[in-house]
Parts: sequence; structure tokens; C-alpha cells
Amino acid sequence: MKRLVVLSLVFVLCFPSFAQNAADSAVFRKFLNTAVHQKLSKKNAGERVAAVGLFFLETPYVAYTLEAPGAERLQVNLQGLDCTTLVENALVLSRLLVSENQDFETYKALLKAIRYRSGKLDGYPSRLHYASDWLSDNARKGFLSFVPLGCDASILHSQVNYMSTHPAAYAALKADSLLIPIIAAQEAEINRLTFSYLPKNKVTEKAPCIHSGDIIAISTGYSGLDFSHLGIAIRQKGKVYLLHASSTGNKVLISEKPLSEYLAGIKKHTGIVVVRPL
Repeated sequence: MKRLVVLSLVFVLCFPSFAQNAADSAVFRKFLNTAVHQKLSKKNAGERVAAVGLFFLETPYVAYTLEAPGAERLQVNLQGLDCTTLVENALVLSRLLVSENQDFETYKALLKAIRYRSGKLDGYPSRLHYASDWLSDNARKGFLSFVPLGCDASILHSQVNYMSTHPAAYAALKADSLLIPIIAAQEAEINRLTFSYLPKNKVTEKAPCIHSGDIIAISTGYSGLDFSHLGIAIRQKGKVYLLHASSTGNKVLISEKPLSEYLAGIKKHTGIVVVRPL
């Protein structure tokens, strides 16, 4: 028996991806059971996205969940989430519930379709690294639509260059400098994009236009970046709150204050772009 235990430990240590896949599959099965119990497949896209987000409440925050040594490959981690992977998984699992197949392979196929440019995994540059790119590409693919914000909205011009000017901050760029000009060319294309965004001092008056399950992209004043955070809108008692993977709270949580007050309390946040899952 002792020998079997030792061999099992060696197997897990030598094959960590196997152990992680087993744990992720367990979370996946638990989610499907919850979804059946809550009859989520009968709900609309926004309600499903909100419900998936709530399923992940208290999940630990883990940074850089998509970064791994070696060639780019689809990273799956349902045990620890950052702000991007929370939103990705909410969108993916929401769509899975109304797809013909609801197995783990279909989940991974949907995840790849949402995470990569045109849904194709073709090396590190094919991943949608910037939120501007992610929003625009997934709108083109028909996974989401931009919510009109009316005359209170302003025009947001993407001005990104952080990755190409800070390659040492990215393991893949540090390991292969030939990727840097490719990323820079992508940044130039992203900088052609414009978005209708709501300055944070106008969010309160436009809150009635925001539905539970809408995806909130928070713009930033930080040089070289477009958006600094993603989350999911949750309506409670007539007010909008942000369900998000919080680096300060170290877990997935709902903001203590309504969205407008949450934004006001963080200087680098400048406003929001709102998209609705389809």
C-alpha cells in the first residue's frame, strides 16, 4: 500500500498537468450539475453569464494564469482565476449550456474560439492580449455586442504599446525577441480601434442601461494600456455592482460598493465600455 501511495505521488509530481486536468474536470462537472439544478439553459445569455460568475464566487485570484513556458497552448484553470479568465469562462460556459455537446472537449474548443484571434491558436501573438482586441474580435465572431451608451458617452481611442515597449515583463517576448515586432504591428492595428465609453463620473445616470451579465471593461489612464480590468455586472436592489476576480481581495467577489462608487475610488480607472453576451 505504501508503495502505491508513493507511486501515486510521483505520478502527480511528474505529471502536474494530469493532476490539474483532473481537478479542472471536477470543477467542470460540479458546474454542470449546478447548471442543471438552476435550469440555466432556459435563461437568456446575460442571465447565464451572471449565474456562471456567481458559481465562481470565492474562487482564488491567481495572476498570470495564461502564461506558461514553452510554445503557446490552451491553458485551462478553473481553480484559480484572474479578471480576464473569469470573464472568458463565464462567456464560454454560458454558451456551452446551449450548445449541442456539453463535454469538456467542447468547453475547450469554445475557450479557444474566444481567447484567440479569429478563434485560431497559432502561437503567442494569436492570443488576444489586449482587451480592445478581445472585445473587438469577439464582437466580430458574434459572441457579444456593444451596448449603446447614448449622448453621455465619449470616444475612446486605443493607444496601446505596453507589450512591445516592455518585453521583459512577458516571458514569451523575453525568450523570443522575434515576437516583439509582430506584437508591435498588432498594437498598431489595435490603435485604429475606437470605442464608445462612459466616463466614470457618468456611470450612475446610465446604470439603468446596464443588465446583469453584461461584461464591463474598465478603461485606464495608465500609459500604453487600454483597459486595466474586466468584470461582470450584477444588479442588486436596483443598483449595479461588479463581480470580478480581485487582486486586492485575492478571490472572485462582488464589489462592496456599487459600480460607480467602486470606479470613483480607484484613480487609474477612467470609465467603462459595456458589452452584452449573445
